[in-house]
Amino acid sequence: MPKNLQYIAQLLCLFMFIFHGNSHALESSVQLHKVDQETSFGYSLAIGDEFSQQKAFNWQVSYNRLENVAISDLDKISVKWDEANDGFTFHTIDLMLGYRYYPRSYDKFINSLMFEVRVGANVNLSDHKFVFPPKPSFARDDLYFAKQGDINPVFSISLQKSFTKNSAMHIGFKHYPSFSDFGSISTLFIGFNYRFGRQFGY
Repeated sequence: MPKNLQYIAQLLCLFMFIFHGNSHALESSVQLHKVDQETSFGYSLAIGDEFSQQKAFNWQVSYNRLENVAISDLDKISVKWDEANDGFTFHTIDLMLGYRYYPRSYDKFINSLMFEVRVGANVNLSDHKFVFPPKPSFARDDLYFAKQGDINPVFSISLQKSFTKNSAMHIGFKHYPSFSDFGSISTLFIGFNYRFGRQFGY
């Protein structure tokens, strides 16, 4: 296993170990993403949990895959580079902390809603580079736009609608202010949540 991946795996294990002791009801979720680029899309698979009995605060670990992500300012560097760029596939892990707000109302629909804000770090799992074609008169090293192990900030906001005590749908917005040399990347997503395990009140 490459050193960067080994470090990431250890970081994930530590993160899970720290919070597992206070685990009550793990929440799993799946999301479909539409990136703010014409042909780019992706998905996320996540697990998370609340901090002890603090229902408003929680953590989440997610695996994310985004397809056909282009470098937004590549055409400013070279037209030929831009023409050669068919888009990159991102494999990343998000480690995020969240705050949830549950509105209180006599209206059942409003009581079924929840607003959430998350902030955290995104860890890149693969290299993204431009490979120069070999020429006798021109020699240059590959140009990396993102490297395995790069860590970038990420935040998201979402609105969730509960259907049962264990299941809910959500829509939201996720933003990477600076994804290495790719610049900022944003996605709109829709997803499904399901909680399982021990829960309060039982």
